[in-house]
Amino acid sequence: MWIVKLIPSRILSLQARKPSGFIGRFVMTKIFNSGNADLNTFVKESLSLNPADRVLEIGFGPGKLVNEMANITTDGTVDGIDFSGVMLKQAAKVNSRHISSGRVFLHKGECSSLPFENNVFDKLCSTNTLYFWKNPEDYISEMFRVLRSGGKVVIGFRDDVQMSNINLSEDIFNSFSKQDIINLLSNAGFHDAQIREKDGVPFVSYCAVATKA
Repeated sequence: MWIVKLIPSRILSLQARKPSGFIGRFVMTKIFNSGNADLNTFVKESLSLNPADRVLEIGFGPGKLVNEMANITTDGTVDGIDFSGVMLKQAAKVNSRHISSGRVFLHKGECSSLPFENNVFDKLCSTNTLYFWKNPEDYISEMFRVLRSGGKVVIGFRDDVQMSNINLSEDIFNSFSKQDIINLLSNAGFHDAQIREKDGVPFVSYCAVATKA
């Protein structure tokens, strides 16, 4: 996408964190949909969704994964939360049919304090968002809180080695090793935290998977 080369690295980094305006609506939507395609697919596979599952995606971006999950959870629901108003509008368009049928619910909000009761979701996922969490323990703790016993969390990510090869602002993006993420999940109380990997574009895709005992 030629226009990306014209955007300064810091502006692109800020937009990746919280898309806004023209760049967020048009440029970041295309970047997210193309750059996250393989990772989103891997996240969806790793969730092992069932038709009756109630699912939450943290940082849903343009809403493509929400839509794909809703196509599977035909007897359940999919919630999503994101703090970007631009992404909320984009995702609402993509998911208009499921929203109208009462099976998708999109929320605007800060993901370190989720607006949900305890123990309500069967599955929870997030893709390429943890780099922006100033206090990742708060986010992981909230994930644990809203998941039901036996529920599964899947976090799709690029590890610190991959992130070092991308021209992004280090004061905006935090990088994590695979072990860092396992430690975060385990310390929050999740059980059997593990890293799965799969060949993908533009990198090998990683998913951290764990359950709430």
